[in-house]
Amino acid sequence: MILEWYMVVVLMVGVSAATTTGNGTPLRVRLKPISQLTQEDMDKARQVPATPPLATSTYHLTRLLQEEDTAVERLRLMAGVLLQAHRVISKYLSSWEELVAAGARSKGFAHHPIHAYALTKHLSLGWPHLEEAMHQLRGLSHHTEWMLERRVRSGVPTSEDLGVVSGGLARLHDFYTFNLTTMALHASLTSCLSPQPLPTHLVLTARDLHRIGSHAANINIWNSSVDFMRAALRHWKGNDTNARGRDHFDNHINLPEVERSLKKAIKMHDQVLERKGRRSKSHSTHFLPFNATLARKRKYHRHQEVVMGQVGSSQQGLEQYVRLCRGEDIRTANITSRLYCRYVSNNSPLYVIGPLRMEVHSLRPYVVSVAGVVSRGEAREVREVATTYLDHSSTVKYNGDQEIGHLRTSSTAWLWEHDSHHLPHLTYRIQQLLGVNAEQHYGSEAYQVVNYGVGGHYSVHHDTLTSTKHLQYHRLATFLVYLSDVKQVINKWVLYSGQMHKVPCLQDRHAHINRPLA
Repeated sequence: MILEWYMVVVLMVGVSAATTTGNGTPLRVRLKPISQLTQEDMDKARQVPATPPLATSTYHLTRLLQEEDTAVERLRLMAGVLLQAHRVISKYLSSWEELVAAGARSKGFAHHPIHAYALTKHLSLGWPHLEEAMHQLRGLSHHTEWMLERRVRSGVPTSEDLGVVSGGLARLHDFYTFNLTTMALHASLTSCLSPQPLPTHLVLTARDLHRIGSHAANINIWNSSVDFMRAALRHWKGNDTNARGRDHFDNHINLPEVERSLKKAIKMHDQVLERKGRRSKSHSTHFLPFNATLARKRKYHRHQEVVMGQVGSSQQGLEQYVRLCRGEDIRTANITSRLYCRYVSNNSPLYVIGPLRMEVHSLRPYVVSVAGVVSRGEAREVREVATTYLDHSSTVKYNGDQEIGHLRTSSTAWLWEHDSHHLPHLTYRIQQLLGVNAEQHYGSEAYQVVNYGVGGHYSVHHDTLTSTKHLQYHRLATFLVYLSDVKQVINKWVLYSGQMHKVPCLQDRHAHINRPLA
């Protein structure tokens, strides 16, 4: 499942208040009771980014596309004026060159009656057209200023952004196995999810494939790196000039460079697979090495059983996670036969008359989805409020520092309940559904709204915070809300503090199954 937007709610007494440098750059996350936060603390913890996160936000990419349409219309207008001015100036210069050829720069030229006539005709007939052209060019100044201010005003993708989007395509290929031949030659996208091609109306050149493969290597997605570089070499060697053609502003690349890149990628792929295994949070490879000798090793041919409801190896968990993302249902009949769907109210007066439909997806761990928690109008307004504060998502390291990297490629906005009149109502619904204290000042963090870009993801992780010794600051639960069909979601974390009288301690480990909701 690919998500574009989501929002998270985390319940606890404290929130993650970020200390900042003088220019507002987050340095370290420190937990502080939200009831003690001043408005200045809140402003520091959440600031409007100076540069929008273009590569990690489909929202900003959509706005970029809309603004580019406006920019192109301005450029067409400018090009028309410049072309007409070029024609007038060319004619005027041609007329002048005729005079120069006749000796206009020689002494006494204007004393000759024919020369005097020619000079007068040149200026009297040509200069008015030149003046008009100059007035037209001067009228372009506001368009020129608009163009020059665009990078500061709304941002323009950089080479780093191109690298992030290229890495996103590599990650999508890692999960969904694109058909790179149809992508490059037939302008269509097919994957393991569906054999039906999705027209793209754009073909990727050999240089595009090589670029994506190179960025895949930069983020250690070695299977995608090899696959894209192989596709680049295959289309380069083919007699398809379009696949090998050079974009207008693209850098030059030659066949030996493609061959060297592929050879290096294959070597690194096998080394990483041999030393680190098939997959981890920071790398991925194919199941078998390309080296025939290594591929005969017994460890690459062992059958791996599916482990459900208990702790297995991290690599096995990641493999099953990828299979789930591809749409595979790896649950056994013994598990699926015990799942159910029904209407629930959690004995809350809010939902007694209008209960919500709940579907149980897993009993251990207990995972359910509830429909109708947020209306489409509420989701739309939350998204609109969040767009102002979207910035590159970061992860928290063991020492508390924030880090932006390829393990989490998305954009995040933190919202306080007063940012939208819908959020307090949503908090109340969460409390009624779960029977917990979800009040932002006493039992939860701020709402976290996340928007994913091309191939955006967050590597497998636990939402719990272990950087503090105080139990009341630990995250108790995560409440995830989709903000639109499939693509959009919202999150809230529940904290231990304030929950002692809300959630009773059940001795029977299966007793929660008989409860209305949680």
